[in-house]
Amino acid sequence: GKGGKGGKGGKGGNGGMGGMGALGGMGGMGMPAANDGRPAEERFAAQLEQLAGMGFTDRPSNIQALQMANGDVNQAINFLLGQ
Repeated sequence: GKGGKGGKGGKGGNGGMGGMGALGGMGGMGMPAANDGRPAEERFAAQLEQLAGMGFTDRPSNIQALQMANGDVNQAINFLLGQ
């Protein structure tokens, strides 16, 4: 009967993504041109994940909105809703 407990271990994997969001938007504040050379899709991976989770599934538009918002998810949503 003791074998059933093993299933709970799988849930821990989800927590990892959450911490990424804060890192993404901080670097480029105030100067949008200063990116770190990586493609936007990579830099904004966590934010794109968040947007997708909220039902914004148009990736190219999401990337564009995040670029305009310097990686600020809330600002990006405003752009997306305003289109």
